[in-house]
Amino acid sequence: MKPTVNLYGDEWSAEIYDYQVQSLEDLPLWQSLAESAGGPVLELACGTGRLVLPLARAGFCVTGLDASRFMLAVARRKLAQEDHEVRARCRLVEGNMSGFTFEEGFDLIYVPARSLQILLTRDEQRSCLECCARHLLPEGLLAIDVFNPMLSKLQARRVEEGPDEFSGTDGTPVKWSAVTEYDLAAHRLSSAWRYGHGNAGGAAAANEYSLEMRYFFRFEMEWMLEACGFAVEALYGNFDRSEFAADSPEMIFVARKTP
Repeated sequence: MKPTVNLYGDEWSAEIYDYQVQSLEDLPLWQSLAESAGGPVLELACGTGRLVLPLARAGFCVTGLDASRFMLAVARRKLAQEDHEVRARCRLVEGNMSGFTFEEGFDLIYVPARSLQILLTRDEQRSCLECCARHLLPEGLLAIDVFNPMLSKLQARRVEEGPDEFSGTDGTPVKWSAVTEYDLAAHRLSSAWRYGHGNAGGAAAANEYSLEMRYFFRFEMEWMLEACGFAVEALYGNFDRSEFAADSPEMIFVARKTP
């Protein structure tokens, strides 16, 4: 069985993440929501700290939760290089986003990078949202990014992605590609990822992983949020806060905890 990138359960996949995912196009949205919320922030599935660290640099008290000890090891290494003030505002915690407990509450909880979609069952999804409701302070905000299922991909059932090439940890070119299959009955996708790269001896090598995700439709997400104690205040189609449309790449829900 291929290792999975659902939880980034090995060192290589965690170390390569920042080299493959470098965009911060979503950061202004999360930062503006943190400014609106005005209090402590919790990021679920924080990974290598791609968003947590910039928010802490901007002055926010941020807690990052992630289930991968390998991803958190990268985040902690990066945090150790920050100045004392940033380190004091940032906390990194290993834990599962479908069942977490903190003594304090938060004014904003956000789930970026489509991470909610790695929770494959209704029980996991409900548990995550209920945990968020319990940990939000009165009138607190919850923001979630999921992808908008595109009809063309669902009809195709099997989609080849890439190849995308980037420089890896030692500057060696890495070529990523994937084959994704959609299960229309289960509302799931299964993706086989392949990283081709050179190794220390110069010979070609490859790392292969699997990814399983659940995809959601707009009103399904709205019903889930409402059933778990939230009122949806906004739905954006991209990180620039553009209005959601049929061809929008994202569905970004901003919901407020109801009394």
